[in-house]
Amino acid sequence: MASKPMTAIRCLVISLILLSGCNGNRIYESFEEFPDQHWLVADTVSFTVDSLPAAGPKLLSVGIRYNDSYEYHNLYMRFLLRDSLNNIQLDSLINLQLFDPKTGQPLGSGFGNRRVLYDTLPSSQLPVSARVQFIHYMRKDTLMGIESVGFKIAALEE
Repeated sequence: MASKPMTAIRCLVISLILLSGCNGNRIYESFEEFPDQHWLVADTVSFTVDSLPAAGPKLLSVGIRYNDSYEYHNLYMRFLLRDSLNNIQLDSLINLQLFDPKTGQPLGSGFGNRRVLYDTLPSSQLPVSARVQFIHYMRKDTLMGIESVGFKIAALEE
């Protein structure tokens, strides 16, 4: 029978190995926080990505951190992809399901009343010195319960 300290050490080593393998393909990830935990329609969330490896397709994702004070089950937002000259390369409307529409259960990962949900964006290529923008496209001007919006780039394995 293993002693308690040895079991704890084994669990720690296994956890570190698992965690180190989780983000091996992540190239970039950043979140923009909303200090008052609400997203105003005038607040365009922007991410500028300058130095990425040029080779290979990429998986682009949006991340939404939200809590249970968000009053809808989904979130409509515009996704704009701009090049270095500020020309729009892609303009897309995205519908993110934050809560299950039938059961009301929050989707994504987290615990308590806070969750993070990632969803894939409709592009696999980024122009050099790209700027990514997100604008909420809901009927209300202020969305309570949205804590932050993030952008993630991961390398796709070929």
